[in-house]
Amino acid sequence: MPTVVSAVASTRGDVLTVHMPPRLEHLVTVRNHVRVWLADFGVAIETARNIVMATDEAMTNVVEYRFRADSAAGVVTLTAQASSNTIVVTVADNGPWQLPTQGNPINGGFNLPLLRVLADEVHLHHQDGRSTLVAHFPHRG
Repeated sequence: MPTVVSAVASTRGDVLTVHMPPRLEHLVTVRNHVRVWLADFGVAIETARNIVMATDEAMTNVVEYRFRADSAAGVVTLTAQASSNTIVVTVADNGPWQLPTQGNPINGGFNLPLLRVLADEVHLHHQDGRSTLVAHFPHRG
């Protein structure tokens, strides 16, 4: 994938894909893309708020904890897919895995307890230098 210098979104029917560099200033744009996309599918306001909050939390944590060493390198990808009863959000990155150390503690992460309250299901996988979070949210549309 080429270097991404800003949040770039594309929609294809029931799928939203956003690629962004691992920098916090791009999260406002990502939240707006997610919010508009959810509204287009008629997702209830409270459910949409939960999805936007969970998505923002997951992406913020990726930027803050996965890319702390070199924020210029890497890409964070959000994919959201809608069906008649579920919105599935996937956040993936290629940042270096950071283990906590005495001089470099990690006090956060994906904040899984919050995400598990907001979503019906949450799965986090680390493999081949990538982390992928998948969250399922109810949608009655």
